[in-house]
Amino acid sequence: MSDGSQRVDLPVDAPFLARALDLETGCKHILAPAFLGAVIGGVWQYIVMPQVGEINLPNPIHGAFLVSILLSPLLHRILLDDDPSRWKEYMFGLFALGSVFSVIWLSGWGAMFCGGYGALLVWVWVSTDWGRYHLPPFRYGLWHAFGINLGALAGSVIVYLQVT
Repeated sequence: MSDGSQRVDLPVDAPFLARALDLETGCKHILAPAFLGAVIGGVWQYIVMPQVGEINLPNPIHGAFLVSILLSPLLHRILLDDDPSRWKEYMFGLFALGSVFSVIWLSGWGAMFCGGYGALLVWVWVSTDWGRYHLPPFRYGLWHAFGINLGALAGSVIVYLQVT
């Protein structure tokens, strides 16, 4: 090299590669909550929404959070490798962010931006950052709430488009 610096070959870091291809974290904390939200949101759109009339409440996102909070002991047991007695912390994480998303979806103005696009951006950031750490159940609940929210939105839209 002409400036006097030397080239240094860096070896491929195996732990980094293992982290980048961490399928267990991806399945447990990204795909499973999104899939759960999509299934509940789709079922809610198909079964409940025709019955609620013009008020459109509770919508599929509300339904997905209600069901996920009710299933939180089971979700905590399946998705987290943690002390089973800490399921309440996980439930409070789901409830905290689920409440915020429920209010956002009720607001009307900017709901699609904040509850859809904004949530997607934050979820991508959280999923790329938090997967490197062992988190307390509350933070996993927050992380999973993003997936449930976006999955319920996607599932309900897909069912709505198929039914109409």
